[in-house]
Amino acid sequence: MRVLVVSEDADERLRATSVLGSAGDVEVVEVDGAAAARTALVDRGERFDVLVIDGDLAPKGGFATLYDLRAAAELTGRPATPALVLAARSQDAWLAAWAGASGVLDKPVDPFALDDRVRALVGTEPPAYGDAGADAQQLAAALRDRR
Repeated sequence: MRVLVVSEDADERLRATSVLGSAGDVEVVEVDGAAAARTALVDRGERFDVLVIDGDLAPKGGFATLYDLRAAAELTGRPATPALVLAARSQDAWLAAWAGASGVLDKPVDPFALDDRVRALVGTEPPAYGDAGADAQQLAAALRDRR
């Protein structure tokens, strides 16, 4: 299993990789920000089983970064990677869903809970992101109103 961990905070990366990296069946790749994640996933087209992304990335945040990565995968015809967002606020779960996260963990992260969640995401289909389905809902409502 390959896992990409994205965080500007070295302590967050250490917490995220301490358990994952100790398992012999996991290759953990760490990057320190959104640009490096984009380079790995979009520019080089590297494949990962799970993306673990810190919600607190600069300059625009981990949620917007994840959204952009999902859009880039869609535009290039690559499959999206299931993603787990590390969030500072539990209220940001709706933002994680908008970004296309498969799950959210509150910070500070419990490494054992992280390991369980990452393993559960391997091989899963990422959920819809953004306003996916909104166009279809609007079209259905418009057609219904025309009757």
